[in-house]
Amino acid sequence: MIFRLILTLFFVSHLTAQENIYPKQFRVELIKACEILGLSKKPNRKSKKVYAGVSTGNCVQNLGCLRDITEKALEEMNETKRTYMAWKYPVWCKVEVNGKRGWVRRQFLSTKSCGESSHH
Repeated sequence: MIFRLILTLFFVSHLTAQENIYPKQFRVELIKACEILGLSKKPNRKSKKVYAGVSTGNCVQNLGCLRDITEKALEEMNETKRTYMAWKYPVWCKVEVNGKRGWVRRQFLSTKSCGESSHH
């Protein structure tokens, strides 16, 4: 039920103007400097990856984020269970870069400035 609600909210938000999504861009921050970001076809760790030649420091367009568990549910758990569930159900963000779209775990995305101008 919660999962369906989150997906519904996610898709409804995509039907409205995307100007409301904040931040408009994320800066990529991978674990190793030599890594390349893999865009998952679905918000799932086992999903097939698409590569757009993006590494740490590059910027991607934010198309919206979702999670299969609510913050409220996480807050009600003890710390051990919360840590496990936060790992099991990470925040996924749909991004676009170099004409390719895919899903990325939020942990690899930073809200640091991408040098975008405020005049678009």
